[in-house]
Amino acid sequence: MKPTISSSSSATHFLIYGVVIYLTSTIISGGNETDHEALLKIKSLVTQDPYGALSSWNNSFHFCDWDHVYCGKRHRRVTYIELESNGLEGSLSPYVGNLSFLRMLSLRNNSFQGTIPHELGRLSRLRFLRLYLNKFSGVIPSNISGCFNLEKIGLSSNELVGSIPKEISFLSKLTFLSLDDNKLTGGTPPFLGNLTSMEVFSVVNNPLGGSIPHTLGHLKSLKEIYLGVCNLSGTIPDSLYNLSLLTNISLSENQLTGSIHTGIGRMLPYLVSLQLWGNQLTGPLPSSISNCSRLTGFEVFENKFSGKIKIDFSKLRDIYFISMGINNFGTKEPDEMSFIDSLKNCSKLVTLALPNCNFQGVLPWSIGNLSSQLKHLFLNGNQLHGNLPTSIGNLVGLETLSLAGNQFAGNIPSTIGNIQNLGVLYLSFNQLSGQIPHAMGNLSSLTKLYLSSNMLDGVIPSSLGNCRNLLALILYGNKLSGKIPTQLLQEPKVVKEIREETNMKTIIEECVASTVKIGVSCSMDSPTQRMDIKNVVNELQHILNTLQNI
Repeated sequence: MKPTISSSSSATHFLIYGVVIYLTSTIISGGNETDHEALLKIKSLVTQDPYGALSSWNNSFHFCDWDHVYCGKRHRRVTYIELESNGLEGSLSPYVGNLSFLRMLSLRNNSFQGTIPHELGRLSRLRFLRLYLNKFSGVIPSNISGCFNLEKIGLSSNELVGSIPKEISFLSKLTFLSLDDNKLTGGTPPFLGNLTSMEVFSVVNNPLGGSIPHTLGHLKSLKEIYLGVCNLSGTIPDSLYNLSLLTNISLSENQLTGSIHTGIGRMLPYLVSLQLWGNQLTGPLPSSISNCSRLTGFEVFENKFSGKIKIDFSKLRDIYFISMGINNFGTKEPDEMSFIDSLKNCSKLVTLALPNCNFQGVLPWSIGNLSSQLKHLFLNGNQLHGNLPTSIGNLVGLETLSLAGNQFAGNIPSTIGNIQNLGVLYLSFNQLSGQIPHAMGNLSSLTKLYLSSNMLDGVIPSSLGNCRNLLALILYGNKLSGKIPTQLLQEPKVVKEIREETNMKTIIEECVASTVKIGVSCSMDSPTQRMDIKNVVNELQHILNTLQNI
């Protein structure tokens, strides 16, 4: 009996299905063997494995069960390799390019060296590449563009050289590119503006040179940009201020010139951190910064900014770090320090650094209204005058108070004794007078006390003996009398600092005076008035010993 058409068709379908199953299993089997071989080749070039991270990479188990290897459930092919912080040394095998299903390769924080194999460019499924904190050298492979699904590239803290390859601009899905701490040159290439999905771009500490390309303004998704220590010159392009999603800008330690856009606060409403320190930027600080209500860090020190500070800090409720030192904000206007008043609402403020700003006014009483969270206050190297406000004692959270190198006069307020956490106090090189307040003995956390080159007088208070953590007591250049509290002399470290730093000038003056007295005595006309040779030798030996101990 001949088979019917329907039964013949069923047989054909069954045969085709069987062939497909066989071919699929053969392909998967072949793929599995390819992955197995690639992993063993990767292991073979690892010369040091101090924690045994690769100890399971052998034929005793299926490679999908090896430590730090993850496979897909469907095809049982390697999709993730995660070998972070395992102390591994060696080089990365070119066979890594055979892991065709790989989506993530993470070798962060090891000691891999040699070049990044160009075979990596065959991994079309790769989405995350983490090779930072290693010792990779050579150039970034240009065929990395073959990894067209890449979303994040981390190559920071290696020894890579050359320029950023143009092919990297073809990675349309790239959201994160970190190349910090390498030796890359060739400037910040304009073609990076093609990476319109980019959210984070960081190339800190590379000798790139050149200027910031205006094409970076095309990166409308950009949230964070870090270009510090890149030997950049020129101005900050206006196009950068059009990136309204920016939260973090770091352009520090370059040679940038020009000014900050006056509308920065309106154009970048989500700004959280602004780091522009160590450049040659000029002009006033825009008052519109007051509108950056999310700002937590504001660092513009060591530039050439000038003019009165007109920022209303009361709107910056989340700010905790302000550093504006080494600029020229002095205007000689009576209210040049009025911006201090607006800082009272900054309840999270931890550091306020305003040294060497050419301020010439009076420190306002409102300084005492700053946050109780404030730990570090630097106003040294200005020309502030008048009395130190007693309200400064309200800053009970302070650990460092630096007011040295100004023209403060009057007494040291005894309220300073209220600042129980104070560890370092710099008041040297002012015109302070009167006595050292007894209340300073309350500062039990004090490690450094600098009061030199003022006009202080009176007896060194015995209460300083309570400052048993004191490592440096600098008092020279005053008119103080009395002795260092004996409690401090019992601490060897303190004794050394006191002798070297505090009394050095006084000791030298006394030795010179003693030498003059010996000379005068030896030149007297009457033999009975002359010092005999034995006493002369003893006195000179004493002076020599004293000077040798300084």
